[in-house]
Amino acid sequence: MIDFKGKGGISIGSKFVNDSTLARLGWAVPAVTLSLAMLIHWLSGDARAVPFFISESDYPGLQRIIFTSGVFISGFIICTVSFRMWWTQRQDCRPKLLFISMLCGFYTGINISLMAFANMYDFLELHVFTALGVFQVGMAWALVSHFALPNAQKKGKMMRWLAMVVSFISFNVMSATLAGAVKGMTTAERQDALTQLTPLQSAIDIAAPAEYFLVIGLFIALASFESDMQVKEIIGQDSEQ
Repeated sequence: MIDFKGKGGISIGSKFVNDSTLARLGWAVPAVTLSLAMLIHWLSGDARAVPFFISESDYPGLQRIIFTSGVFISGFIICTVSFRMWWTQRQDCRPKLLFISMLCGFYTGINISLMAFANMYDFLELHVFTALGVFQVGMAWALVSHFALPNAQKKGKMMRWLAMVVSFISFNVMSATLAGAVKGMTTAERQDALTQLTPLQSAIDIAAPAEYFLVIGLFIALASFESDMQVKEIIGQDSEQ
């Protein structure tokens, strides 16, 4: 039994997870998961080339077990963080924007969990759809959250601005590089290039690092929620004394 509406955090059976820890898990679990899966993918010799896209590490073997389980759990945690942000901040915010922010967080988290089972090798179209959902709506989540919380902690605001700038630039660099690489190809050639990836490696040399920075930007956005949730957690504790 999970209680999502507790004071200062959530209860999972007899275990209590405070909001600041939950917010930290929101970025730490996916960060560790993706880093470990990518490292194993590279060290095992399975990497097609270097640099490679993050999702290429969702490859049969130990790296897929780590990728799938960690990414699926990350999606659930992010949905929970999104709800707790709304629940704890709803009295001190722009209500409509914060509600939209929560929906963006849910959409991002659900797509992350779906992506765990939609690897790019077997389900390319679904994988691309879910990945774009994570990237685009994840950036929207950071943006809407920023304006939904006018009284947020200065540290959180600065981190969200940094996250939005890094993510926006990185997403556009990645998208423009790949679009330029497939420009002029026939539909069949484009499909083959996107499946094999090797014909696009010169573009991936730029697009993959851009993807890394895009994801780092989203992690910074998630980390920015920690200071705001921590303050509400402390206020909740003080009110009980």
